[in-house]
Amino acid sequence: MFAARPGWYGACMDVRVAVVAPLTGVSAHLGREMAQAARLAVDEHNAQHESGVVADVRDDAGDPQVGVAVAADLCARPDVLGVVGHYNSDVTLAAAPVYADAGLAMITPIVSNPALTQRGLRGVFRLTNRDDATARAIAGHLYSELGKRAAAVVETTTTYGSSMAEQFVAAFTGTGGEVVGRYQVDEGEPDLDDVVRGLPDGYDMVFYGGSFEGAPLLAALRRAGRQQLFATGDGCWDATGFLRPAGAVAEEGEGVLVLAASPEIGRVSGSVEFARRYGRRYGPIGNYAVNAYDATRVVLAALSGRGSRDRWPQRPDIAAAIAHTVLPGIAYPQSIRWDEHGDNLATGTYLNVVRDGRYRQVAEVSNARPFRLAPSE
Repeated sequence: MFAARPGWYGACMDVRVAVVAPLTGVSAHLGREMAQAARLAVDEHNAQHESGVVADVRDDAGDPQVGVAVAADLCARPDVLGVVGHYNSDVTLAAAPVYADAGLAMITPIVSNPALTQRGLRGVFRLTNRDDATARAIAGHLYSELGKRAAAVVETTTTYGSSMAEQFVAAFTGTGGEVVGRYQVDEGEPDLDDVVRGLPDGYDMVFYGGSFEGAPLLAALRRAGRQQLFATGDGCWDATGFLRPAGAVAEEGEGVLVLAASPEIGRVSGSVEFARRYGRRYGPIGNYAVNAYDATRVVLAALSGRGSRDRWPQRPDIAAAIAHTVLPGIAYPQSIRWDEHGDNLATGTYLNVVRDGRYRQVAEVSNARPFRLAPSE
């Protein structure tokens, strides 16, 4: 970790850490939580170090074109020295080259598309786990632990949905399972009964790659009498977007298995205390607030001690500092540290069911090996 030197921030113009997320549009509740957690990290840092870092919160509306425009504007501001964002896969994939060209370091707390860190862009970091790793984890659990052999795959035509479905198909068939059909739905599609009617016989689970269509798809399956397990990526690890709309349906039939790229609150030291501080200011956590908080703390750690009274820290220095930062966080049991591509080596996959109206973590799969957890109380 880099030790802060109180005083240099206030001796020059305020330095800015940008936080870019969808604050409007269908993903607004997710973007607001991300921005709120980042702002809390900055406020706590400023209080601790008597510094004046500004959280420059921007709305990308979940739109790649808007995201690129926001990225260009931030890159043109010399006082912006790091970026926490974006939230959506397509937006982040579009904006990342803009930051890289300007030498402005970016950490995405959430985006899991493998392509983000496979393009060799300097200064691009990912705090969360990748779709290929989480897909291997859930596919292996479904096949080896739950005995599932045949999957019907439904995916949205979004960048995230396509990536999650593609990675799951590769992992499940590679494990020995069979995919009996793959079906696409448009984001925002209101009627999924036709999709369910088109599913073939002979599958023992449905895998869904996507986000907001998960709850209506599950409801359509149960209305049609299809009681097979509903497994899905972390696009449905969302209290507002999936858990509440699904309601009691999430516990019907064989239930659901939802992967998350962070453990439930309470599994990592410091996460309960963070949830209380966040809750007092903003309300209950519904998604990946812990990831956004940790990503922001990494940027702040890289800033600390990098400036002087007569100049800001330099952007290449910040990117290099992030790459060498090892930071105990609250999102993962192991300290955050980065591989040569900018992926976080501390990540894992955390599998959840829905019980008594809430997510309950039932298993953890590290990127190295699987192991079971005792049931959460």
